This record gives sequence, structure tokens and C-alpha cells, in this order.
Amino acid sequence: MKLNVIERLIINNPVRACIQRHIEGPMLRKMVSRKDYPLCLEIGCGRGIGAEVIAEQFGAKKVIATDIDPEQIERAKRNLKPDFNDRIEFKVADAMALDEPDEKFDAVFSFGVLHHLEDWRKAVKEISRVLRDGGEFFFEEPFRAFLRIFFVRTFTRHPSGGEFNFEEFNRALNKVDIDIIKMKRIGNIAIFGVGRKR
Repeated sequence: MKLNVIERLIINNPVRACIQRHIEGPMLRKMVSRKDYPLCLEIGCGRGIGAEVIAEQFGAKKVIATDIDPEQIERAKRNLKPDFNDRIEFKVADAMALDEPDEKFDAVFSFGVLHHLEDWRKAVKEISRVLRDGGEFFFEEPFRAFLRIFFVRTFTRHPSGGEFNFEEFNRALNKVDIDIIKMKRIGNIAIFGVGRKR
């Protein structure tokens, strides 16, 4: 689902970039001891900051960063630092139907993307499909309770099929052979964590 104007302002804001670089990236990095993830996929890359975080903080030699919105992909390409030209590739793709072979990636990242999808379970199934056995899925997602807060509900749009709570999320991951190995849960509001494919 493409973002509305307010969501674009939030996602493309320098404050959001700072949060990804200095809070979300390091928080997720501390959850694992593995030193590097040579080949990574990011779903819903937006302006491309997450791809840079993956390359810098997770030792990725190559990041394929995808978004369903061609405008966001063009923005990400324009904003890409020259140091990353050989390591990050941006392309338009649907997280619910990834055009990637099975078991290709060492890690998949989703910085707050699943709740924007009509069928987030389908995306989780795709994430598992493209992850190698032992590969890791890094995620940061708000729960249904957050999406139903008046301000969020009024000024942003999220498909009803994109809402979930912890139990639903955990069940969906388990169903596709991904076990949460580490997480930080913020009540019923959000979750940051990493899952590993069996």
C-alpha cells in the first residue's frame, strides 16, 4: 500500500532517518552476535536509510532494497551516498510476491512495513521463502493498539488486514518456520526483534 502525504512526510523526514541510524539499527544489532550478513533484503525501503543502516551496521556486502512505490525508489537512488553505490541496489517490488529465488538471503529487514500491507501474513511467508536456513529476519512493527490511537487512525491509513498483536505475529512467524530469538516489546504498542529461520 502506498503511503499518504502525511506518512510520506514522516518517513522522508530527517528525524526518522536519525531514529533508524541511531536507535533502531543499533537496538536490532545488539540482539545478535553474528558479525556480518553478506546478502540482505530490505522490504519497504522508503528513502533508503534502512539500506544504508544494514550495510553499515550489519556488515552486508550487498543489500537489495525494495519498495512498492516507484517514487520512493527514485528518491532512495537520488539520496544514496556514493560510498554505497556498489553495495546497495534499489528496485520496485511487492513484499507479498517477491521476485527472488528461494533461500537467497542471509537476512531480511522490515523497518515498520508489515502493517502497511493488505496481507502481512503473505509477506511473512515470502520472507521465510527467500531466507536461507538459519537466516535472520529483523523487524520493527507497531501493534494493532498503536494503529487504533485516534491521531494515528485519523492522519494515516493502514489496511485492516495489516493490523496484528504479538500473539498473531508470533503465530504467523512460527507457521513459516521463523522463531523469535530476541525481542524488545513495548507493551501492546510495538515490537523490535529478530527471528531465525529453522
